[in-house]
Amino acid sequence: MVCHTVLILGLAASLIGQHEEPAGKAAVLPPQVALLPTPIAALPNAHFKQLRDQLRGLVGDGVVLLRGANKPSNMLAFGQDQSFWYLSGIAEPGLAMLLGTQGDMVLDELLVPPFSRFEAQWNGEFLAPGEAAEKRTGFQKVSNVRQLSARLDELLMVNQDGKRRVLFTLLQPEAGPGGTSSSAGQAAKELQQDPFDGRMSREATLQSSLTAKYEGLLVKDLTPILAQMRVHKTAFEITLLQASAEIAAYGHIEAMRSARPLLREFQVAAVARYVFSLHGASSDAYGAIVGAGKNGCILHYMKNDAELKDGDLVVMDYAATVLGYAADVTRTFPANGKFTPQQRKLVQDIYFVQQALIKEVKPGASLSALSKLCSELLLLRGYKTDHGPCHHVGLAVHDPSVDLLTSGMVITVEPGAYLRDQGMGCRIEDTVLVTEDGCRVLSGGAPSKPEDIELLMSKPGITDLPVGVVR
Repeated sequence: MVCHTVLILGLAASLIGQHEEPAGKAAVLPPQVALLPTPIAALPNAHFKQLRDQLRGLVGDGVVLLRGANKPSNMLAFGQDQSFWYLSGIAEPGLAMLLGTQGDMVLDELLVPPFSRFEAQWNGEFLAPGEAAEKRTGFQKVSNVRQLSARLDELLMVNQDGKRRVLFTLLQPEAGPGGTSSSAGQAAKELQQDPFDGRMSREATLQSSLTAKYEGLLVKDLTPILAQMRVHKTAFEITLLQASAEIAAYGHIEAMRSARPLLREFQVAAVARYVFSLHGASSDAYGAIVGAGKNGCILHYMKNDAELKDGDLVVMDYAATVLGYAADVTRTFPANGKFTPQQRKLVQDIYFVQQALIKEVKPGASLSALSKLCSELLLLRGYKTDHGPCHHVGLAVHDPSVDLLTSGMVITVEPGAYLRDQGMGCRIEDTVLVTEDGCRVLSGGAPSKPEDIELLMSKPGITDLPVGVVR
């Protein structure tokens, strides 16, 4: 879950050090866990203001209306929709924002529910209209969300030429934490096509309501404009993506070190999730994928209930978010800590392909060219292509995408091969920043070469702790 008051800045370097057993201890304990430093700092209001200013420049004389996520219908923690978080950094339910210009004045207005003593008692204090919230959020004005309809009446009134200003809002289904635009769109489509339901998406309902209320109103989709902005990451976003990727690598390190036959796939995922939480990550970037043996050939396998067997090859694809920003990391390792010759060849081949692809990641490269190269390299080694090797990463694990790469973009590099007749698959994936003269692997702390993985897995892990020992 994202929180708008905590920033992870410091990160650990490595966990693959030599282990020495404590004097006088008969039990073998895992290496000392070095916690990541987590200084507290307010999110930079200037960052979000800069993004809102940029958006105002892209919509001209239009008015932007963006609504945040509603209260959850369950007892889980609240998660803000991605677009609202992107422009505000505020994780509270029931909000809206209005952006644009109003005469000679800049329109930069956040609308929040009024103060509720009941809500404060049960859920803590939230933003309330007024100067204190303006100072805290960096918005020029923070008003009552119950005035949204009246504010729209003012902003969209017919001018002397008999026209209304253009309204920009999201017309495509919006994704929340752990979602993507495609998954949100598919879910909305299936709901609308359900003969026993048929509901339109929240965005389609808003558009219908606005055009019915304001005759002649032109409503334009904000989705592609925000997608255009989100492709290029700011320095602050890169800091968060770096943190997310390093924490993901840390989780994979401990999961590999703790894996062994007879554990269940979900227990391996639990080790990584423990590390994610311990080091300040928030919600999962996507559901954990831990596929042992033949399950490693299922690309989005999330059942995670099978037992690791001696001789299984395990594909683990799992990462969390830091302040909403996702990493995407996959490693492939032997359940018993030792690759068979066939497993070693598969993993070594995919490692070679991934390294060759990473060398080509630079400004001017394209995802389509990387995909073509990946297919050629896999084919040369006798494998077929099951999926593309790259996608953009950001607030969504599959972020808005463009083909041509430029400095400041963040993508994955993830070749894979799946030998279903042999009951084993391999995918190696890292989160990669495109720099001015090449690229930088953000999640490279977790080993991916067969010999490095075997060395790591020879070290004790969390699952080696004796029962009752708490570290």
